[in-house]
Amino acid sequence: MSSSDKPRAAEALGRPEVPFVVIPDTPSVLVTVTDEAMREVAHGMGTIETTVAPGIYRIEQRFAGTVAGQFVEVGTTAFTARLPLPRVPAPAPLERTVTTQAAHREATLRWSTESTHRRGRPSLMVLLRNLRRGWRFDPSALEITDGSGAAVDGGATGWRADPQQGWAAWSGRLAPGGYRLRLREPSGEGLPLAQALWVSEGWTTLVFVGNGPHGPRPQHATVEMAPLGTGWRPADEALNLAREAALSGLRQGIDLTSDRQLFPMLDSGRLDPFLGIVGAHAMLLDRAPDLRRLDEVVQRLAPHVPGHPDLAALGTLLDGAPPQVSSPPMLAASCQLLIRADGADPGVIKDGSVAESAAEHLVGRGVWTTWLEEDRRSATGARGGLTAPAGGPLADDPVSRVEAYVREIATLADKPVEEILRDVPQDELCRRTGLPHRPVERAIERLRKAGEG
Repeated sequence: MSSSDKPRAAEALGRPEVPFVVIPDTPSVLVTVTDEAMREVAHGMGTIETTVAPGIYRIEQRFAGTVAGQFVEVGTTAFTARLPLPRVPAPAPLERTVTTQAAHREATLRWSTESTHRRGRPSLMVLLRNLRRGWRFDPSALEITDGSGAAVDGGATGWRADPQQGWAAWSGRLAPGGYRLRLREPSGEGLPLAQALWVSEGWTTLVFVGNGPHGPRPQHATVEMAPLGTGWRPADEALNLAREAALSGLRQGIDLTSDRQLFPMLDSGRLDPFLGIVGAHAMLLDRAPDLRRLDEVVQRLAPHVPGHPDLAALGTLLDGAPPQVSSPPMLAASCQLLIRADGADPGVIKDGSVAESAAEHLVGRGVWTTWLEEDRRSATGARGGLTAPAGGPLADDPVSRVEAYVREIATLADKPVEEILRDVPQDELCRRTGLPHRPVERAIERLRKAGEG
């Protein structure tokens, strides 16, 4: 039954409808209303305004991965419900989230302007927070390295920590460019994974990592930027909640950001350029994204963070000279844009660069660009650490993955490999395998040589 038929049906049963209004505490809450028979009555982002017949209804809120519900009774007069924000956990110590702690806020405010490692105003701060008391907390669990994988955090002595309060912080002055965040020891699977970081001139990159029951969870981190020397600014609650909603949407691949929150994000270049980048990706989740507006956002952000790989990735959707990126972007969605652009225009991802290695060994793990460090895995294996099963998807190099894919298609189509290579262009193979151009080129070359032999 359509919504327009509902009032007539209710009146036919002698149950005149009354105004029904639901007002969530923040506009990016996804609200669903169902009746006693669990039929959907209303669904939408932010405030709901409709009419319903008297009865029992369930109001469900979804925000940043959290679901909260309540039953309400509607009588014969207009009904209005104001919904408190769901109990949202957040890696950053934001007010009105279930995981905020005063001690963590104080640590953030201090170490976002003061260095734990050497001197100078910090251009990078990483804060590890224990989100629940009683969970095992290792203050030395995280490591920060440069683009080549060499540690730059001074080891455990470069960090400051208060295990009783459940936080560990690193902050220091780093040159602009690409860096890596990783576990000091490989995870329980024995897989050494790196997560991309970027430091921009004149800005402090702030990384908040929650500690879960099994240790740090960098894949669920929150990243912010602040003008160098100003430190963390927790005052703008609406933008902070918008960031969490947008990141949750990127994790799930669905648009969870209302226009009321999205537009301020897109205009946040002077306060936090990375919030604008996150907002741009949230906008791209729309079925028909406005590329003209995207162009305006990229143009506004470019003077604030020149050379930022995430901004370069967004630029691949627009007209203009293709970029050449050598450091991996922070967002996995940005990395996918670069891979797609490199397949169509080889060289967007610089050959032999860290960005290429990350793209070739990308691991689907949340919203952040995370990849398997092949050289570090070999060293771990030599020390007796765990490795992926032989022949598993992580054990195969990218070239072998492409070869296996082509051979499988040839088998399914009952055609020679040479015919598949003739029918499927290189850029299409890049798209299908999710790899940049170089491993695809090498795979094609090897397959053709094998066919000649």
